[in-house]
Amino acid sequence: MMQHARAPVHATGAPPRPPRGQHRTATNNRFIPVCEHADQEVSTTASRRTRRGDFLRAATWAITQRLHPKAGDTTLRVAHDLAARLNADGHVAYCRDSMWRRLGISRRTLERHISILRELGLLVWAVHGSRANTRPAGSGEWAGTATIYAAVVPPAWDDALGHRVSGHGYHARHIGFTEHGRQLAIAEARHRARSLRRRDTPSCKTNHPRPTAQVKGKKNNTSAPRGTRARPRRRHEVPEPYRASPGQAAHAVSVAAWVRPRVPWTQGEGLRRLAFALRPWIATGLSAADIAADLSVWRVPRRPASPASVIMARWSETGGQDGPAADPGGREDTPCAVPPNAAFLAARDVVRARLSRLSPPVEPEPDPPGFVIRDRILASLTAADRARRARTAEQCLSFAEWEAVCDARERALW
Repeated sequence: MMQHARAPVHATGAPPRPPRGQHRTATNNRFIPVCEHADQEVSTTASRRTRRGDFLRAATWAITQRLHPKAGDTTLRVAHDLAARLNADGHVAYCRDSMWRRLGISRRTLERHISILRELGLLVWAVHGSRANTRPAGSGEWAGTATIYAAVVPPAWDDALGHRVSGHGYHARHIGFTEHGRQLAIAEARHRARSLRRRDTPSCKTNHPRPTAQVKGKKNNTSAPRGTRARPRRRHEVPEPYRASPGQAAHAVSVAAWVRPRVPWTQGEGLRRLAFALRPWIATGLSAADIAADLSVWRVPRRPASPASVIMARWSETGGQDGPAADPGGREDTPCAVPPNAAFLAARDVVRARLSRLSPPVEPEPDPPGFVIRDRILASLTAADRARRARTAEQCLSFAEWEAVCDARERALW
């Protein structure tokens, strides 16, 4: 037996684990990735919350500084995709199934680079996704829980850029700069200004002859005489049939709001653009019901690209007639006829009077506001839910349906 075969082994103690919520730092002040999943949560992370700009700058800095041996250009692409979908709170849905197809990488590669961003302290879990069904049992539907990430920046980035931070963890705030950080921020702002000036297109200028200043007396700081011709002021002129006062413009918007839901091919247009196109028709004295009835019989595509342009083109074709023509595209000439006599006109007036007595004209009622419609929909849904729970066993078509009714009764609070 060799002499050193049973030599005692001196085990070296493992380095103490830092408290939860603090990143490890090596003895040479180098960043160590956050490998513990327990430290990658919103409640336990040492990184602070951030928005899109700082998240991308921190990701670029961490990758260029080689803080992680496996981080690279693909990691930065993943960070850009997440930053483009961040909401106002700095949260983003993972959407793995659509994200790896959008980036053109495999699912395993995407998961690896997301893990790298978490280890760099740039992503933390806000909500853990689950495949457990969140819909009621027996409903025949399935919906899981999405994974929600929060964008953060590690303390190492704040230390490198000289940021003064108030607080600790996810809810810490950036409150200022150190002296070194102020110099870095000034240099970065100057670099951005130079890059913006470099991208600007140089303007074309001509050296026009300038009048010479007339010096009188001993003063030599006389300004050059200004030109007598005033510079023309460029302003967009609105055509005459479309000009309107503020009150008339507001009335046109209300008419367009009544017309648009009743004419299918105008529903893809914006409300103000549609109101602008309808101003000439409104100025002729037509009501909203008349305009909707006339627009409904126009021969137009089912979904035109610009309904407002169609309406304005028809007005220019009709030449400003009293109202919109039912079929402006028709090419048939109007036949000449003998004007009606007095007896015919009197009979027509009698018929119109009888029709008005039988069915008097009714003004269109204004649409109810949105909150009234919402309350009606919620009330109808509640009534339908109560009627569904009130069914008896004889009214159910199957035993599974009766079980679903019993479960709904047990879950209901009333």
